[in-house]
Amino acid sequence: MIKALSDNPTHIAQLCSLFELGAFRGSVSQVPGGFHHSMWRLETQSGCFAIKQLADDMDMADPATVAQINATEITACEFSRRGIPALHSLHRDRQHLQLLEGAGYLVYPWTNATACHRNGIEQHHAVIVASMLAHIHSSDVNVPELGDVPVFPVTAERVIDLVQLARARNVRYSHILQDRLDDILRIVALHAPALERLKGRQVISHGDLDHKNVLWDEAGEPLLIDWESARRLNPTYELLLEALDWGGITANFDARPFTTILRAYVDAGGRIAEDMIPAASDAIQGAWVNWLLYNVGRAVGLKDTQQRAIGSDQVDLVLSALLRMEKQADRLTEIAMRYAS
Repeated sequence: MIKALSDNPTHIAQLCSLFELGAFRGSVSQVPGGFHHSMWRLETQSGCFAIKQLADDMDMADPATVAQINATEITACEFSRRGIPALHSLHRDRQHLQLLEGAGYLVYPWTNATACHRNGIEQHHAVIVASMLAHIHSSDVNVPELGDVPVFPVTAERVIDLVQLARARNVRYSHILQDRLDDILRIVALHAPALERLKGRQVISHGDLDHKNVLWDEAGEPLLIDWESARRLNPTYELLLEALDWGGITANFDARPFTTILRAYVDAGGRIAEDMIPAASDAIQGAWVNWLLYNVGRAVGLKDTQQRAIGSDQVDLVLSALLRMEKQADRLTEIAMRYAS
């Protein structure tokens, strides 16, 4: 078990020395915002910094994992150089991720910018995000260090096994999984062909540009954070994925932000490929089923009660998204086709 940064003054001193942050003063306090990793606020003589301490389940002994995490920070750095407001960690000779006795750390400049609550999202937020996404997709960034993230389409056998296990363990909402098993298997059957179709055009992009990963300062200027999911992906797929999220597909869906995102993206020079829209829709639903099954696995765990609770909540969230997508599919496809070229 990796010690918390607050209990490890040696690591604090090493990070301060490595990045010439000045002498450590005060205390290190944990701050909210890390869904998976731990985030800390560090005060030194030269200012304030945010330190991301990577979760224990990240294999810091695996060179490929370390290289990929570092490459995503290089990606954020490259986009920042091209005018995208991307928050990236400090580095020494393109080495962002620091390994200290098996623990992984990323050190960022501190920002007082905050994420907009979903209920506080307004039209201008969606317009700004869509415009930035169009800029990202047209930037033609090249990061040789960024490897291809393997995508494993879910199999029907895995779906059936996990649903049966969830029923046996009496996981919350498992009866809905059983009742909708045929619908889930239909999505699974379309997932692999959709991924293959989307390979036809790919760009390097953020990969997870939902509302929680866009911070806003007091002047209303955005800052894109958490580039951990940066990878090569199809731009039409990412656009529709983010438009659905900003429209509230996992909560109370509103087609207006969805439409605003698409219109603003095209107005900013982005191109929605008409022939990619069906595959993008199938791939999005397939990705949700993958996340659904991952969290079913969490929810049936016997040891970690916190992970079981998170898993159950996420199962509920994804089921809601899939049901809303089912109801809205024809309407959303029609809107997307309207702005496609």
